[in-house]
Amino acid sequence: MLRAGVGAAQTASVKSAWFSTLRDTALTTPTLEWLERVWRKTETVPGLVLAEPDFISLSLELAVRGVPAWNEILEQQLARTENPDRKARFAFVRPALSPDPKVRDAFFESLTDVKNRRREPWALEGLSYLHHPLRAASSEKHIPQSLAMLQEIQRTGDIFFPKRWMDATLSGHNSASAAEMVRAFLKRLPPDYPDRLRRIILSSADDLFRATAHP
Repeated sequence: MLRAGVGAAQTASVKSAWFSTLRDTALTTPTLEWLERVWRKTETVPGLVLAEPDFISLSLELAVRGVPAWNEILEQQLARTENPDRKARFAFVRPALSPDPKVRDAFFESLTDVKNRRREPWALEGLSYLHHPLRAASSEKHIPQSLAMLQEIQRTGDIFFPKRWMDATLSGHNSASAAEMVRAFLKRLPPDYPDRLRRIILSSADDLFRATAHP
């Protein structure tokens, strides 16, 4: 259906919306192979011009899905990224895409250092890929520490950083065990815990709680 939408869209903006949705949801081998050909520029999408940020996003989405050439794709994308800021951001986020859990764990550990959170959009992008739904089972263990860091996140970051931090942490999860981690943390909160942060946790966990609610 999404491939048909890409083909039938009459304007570039609508075609881009269809393509982005397909890129972010694709799981089947034929579609991933097609997306890889688009990334390699051996196949084009008629009526859709992809810019450097589009190819970066496509490479990251292919990598998190563990396509056979994931490492080559990331290597080549880093090499062909010309914008220096995008190149630095790509290099920062890249460890969060590794299929090796130890590499991903090391990336999360690096975020406990405030210096590695200075560029907040970079940290959030890496955190989102770390907690991607396809990696949720292995990243679930990081939820308690992410929650415990929230007060420090508030002290050291932008006013909107705590909510974005929790969204990036929880949005990829839908398991009962992940929900229980959040509930257990909330139950242990001291009376003087900031109410704003408690509400942020509840807001970010809403979809998770709904997904695991008993019928």
